[in-house]
Amino acid sequence: MSARNISPAVFIIFLIITIIITSIVCLVPTAAAYDFRDENIWIYQGSFEIGVGERADTGDHVIKVHAIDMNGAPASATLLVYRNKVYKESFFVDSLANNEHVYDEALLIKVLDIKDEKVSLEIYKQEYEHVWITDIDKIKLVSGEEITSGDYTIKIIGFSEDGVAVSISNDGMVVQDIYNTGFYKKYNDEFIVKAVYLNQDRKEVFMETYRPGAPNIELSMTAEQDLYDPNTPIEYDVVVRNTGTVPIRGVILETSVTSGIVDNPVQTHHIIEPSLSQTFKVNVIPPKSPLGTSFTVKTNVTGYDYKGVSYTNSTTINTSINSYIAVEKSVAPDELFLNKMVYGKQETTRINLTIHNMADFSTSVNVYDELPQSFLPLDMASLEWTVVLEPDSSTVITYQAMPTMTGNFTLSPASVEWKKDGDTFIAQTIGSQNVIDVHGTRVFAEKLLSRNVLYVGENTDVRIILTNIGDDEAEVSFSDTIPMGVKVIAGESGWNGNLVAGERKDLIYTIQIEEADITALPGVEVSFVDSYDNHGSTISNTVNLYVDEIIKSEETSEIEAQTPAIPTIPTPESDLSRWGAAGFMISSFIMLLCIIAIAPITAYLLITRVIS
Repeated sequence: MSARNISPAVFIIFLIITIIITSIVCLVPTAAAYDFRDENIWIYQGSFEIGVGERADTGDHVIKVHAIDMNGAPASATLLVYRNKVYKESFFVDSLANNEHVYDEALLIKVLDIKDEKVSLEIYKQEYEHVWITDIDKIKLVSGEEITSGDYTIKIIGFSEDGVAVSISNDGMVVQDIYNTGFYKKYNDEFIVKAVYLNQDRKEVFMETYRPGAPNIELSMTAEQDLYDPNTPIEYDVVVRNTGTVPIRGVILETSVTSGIVDNPVQTHHIIEPSLSQTFKVNVIPPKSPLGTSFTVKTNVTGYDYKGVSYTNSTTINTSINSYIAVEKSVAPDELFLNKMVYGKQETTRINLTIHNMADFSTSVNVYDELPQSFLPLDMASLEWTVVLEPDSSTVITYQAMPTMTGNFTLSPASVEWKKDGDTFIAQTIGSQNVIDVHGTRVFAEKLLSRNVLYVGENTDVRIILTNIGDDEAEVSFSDTIPMGVKVIAGESGWNGNLVAGERKDLIYTIQIEEADITALPGVEVSFVDSYDNHGSTISNTVNLYVDEIIKSEETSEIEAQTPAIPTIPTPESDLSRWGAAGFMISSFIMLLCIIAIAPITAYLLITRVIS
């Protein structure tokens, strides 16, 4: 289609669209233009000390040292400029007449000194900075009213056709100016007064004041934990936050420690805008000590505002380090069942002791462990070992332990003992304690007698006490062994039944002693089965018996044979049994004491009577 064929209506529409687009494009720069609060100034980017091959990074510009000549007077250097990682130019500098260089009217390099094969310099950029921050927000004033901001006082003198007359006083100096809507003026490069809106009809003006902004550094440092091993590098997060009103530039983070090594002691960052933050990662290699130690990490932050004024802040954090010899303890499994058989043996737990040597030299250590009283170590005479640990190595000691009771058991910590430079050190397992739960059935059996000093032919009661001291129900049975010369005359010497956890069962039967040579009754063997079909057995204590026969003399036997109906009274000459003889001797001794006591008592009574 040719231009001749375009209708007037289409042409008008096209013209209108073109005008609109052109207007929008023309308005964009105006909308984005800098206002009076922004200033196009040389803005400080940071201070640097760099050697050959090193560089100073300011964001999109990088300054690199190409060569240093320390033999000249003064010393000089060749610097290279890169922009967005692309080489731009090189230039010559020294610390005297050639100490400044401007690149592309946007970058200023100031050389402060050249010594010790290092170039000390400052870098500035020509750019707009939002410098002025609202001090007193819009406020309405009329003639005679005034406002004060710090050491400045603004007073409304009066209104005229030219505007409003305003006086600004500071430290005894007074300046008067005429303000109209939108008019602003800077005083002493530290204070701006602006008339936001002037209403001549009402004789009032709305004023605002501004002051240069300033950055403010807030600093915090954290670590993942409070206690570390000496062979574990520690990473700290250092957060630098700008809570001020203008950017902070040339941020330098310096880290030091009271003990240990900082991996990267000096770090830098180009700029932190207001209300934003920058996180630095600080890595520290901790110190090594026989019994552990603690050290302090200190960070110091320095930053600069657009004028190069410095701002600083610092913080510290304390960190504790374990001994370079450490022992860990673990158990598996941590849940066991009494009477559960594994490959024909009672189930056991495996205890592992891992001993670490985190030093760079070998060490001989003694290792000690302890079990609860109800656990038995298997195939071990003692729980003590001596091992030699190679530098930066670990050794594992493993042994088995068998439970004998149910319950919840907390294992004691293991300990390691070693010597260093004539001193003895001891370290124990750290972290959470190991706990073992033991379940199942255990029956405790006890055998008692109502009397155990008997004559042949006498009776005594046998008492069997069964107690389920486990945490599971048990089916229990026993049949007591009756030795020769003993006869059950009442009750049952066996039993079969259930005992729930904690239940006690008392069983009594009566026996008669038929022979004098019976000295003990054997322990009763009790069998039981828990709800997991684990079988077990136990044996009670044995009980001692003292059995005697009545010994009679021949004379007494004849008299008894002749006159069986008349009882005889034994005389001192009679043959007595052992018990009778003992009684006779005791009664005789008491009588003798009484006879001996008569004489002194009689004498005492006579003397008392004579005196009275």
